[in-house]
Amino acid sequence: MKFVIDTSAYSHFNRGDARLRSYITNQNAIVFPLIVIGELRVGFLAGSKKSENEVLLDRVLSKPNNEIVTLSQITANLFAELYQDLKKAGTPIGSNDIWIALLALELDMPLLTLDGGFKNISKLKLIDL
Repeated sequence: MKFVIDTSAYSHFNRGDARLRSYITNQNAIVFPLIVIGELRVGFLAGSKKSENEVLLDRVLSKPNNEIVTLSQITANLFAELYQDLKKAGTPIGSNDIWIALLALELDMPLLTLDGGFKNISKLKLIDL
């Protein structure tokens, strides 16, 4: 299985959430948006296990089946539209989450998340935990 992961899913995995063990494995290909890497590193700085968390993340990222992706022009072109759609619907989400959702949509991959805000994006495929 190949999917995009968001910060909440990786963070819960890192804390031992059993629901995520079957997803974050060597058998699956995980796509990490660069935005997620940034959010994780910010969290590591605020925590008491910075070095331990960095080592674990680097180990996961170094697996040959995992990759880091960044924004494309297509993603950037869609940002304002999705931002406005969510705002008009009264279901806004954070800017970083919009970028993550758009990357999953652009790549046509499901998103592994524990963040309920993503449910408001109708075309986004979510992995049901």
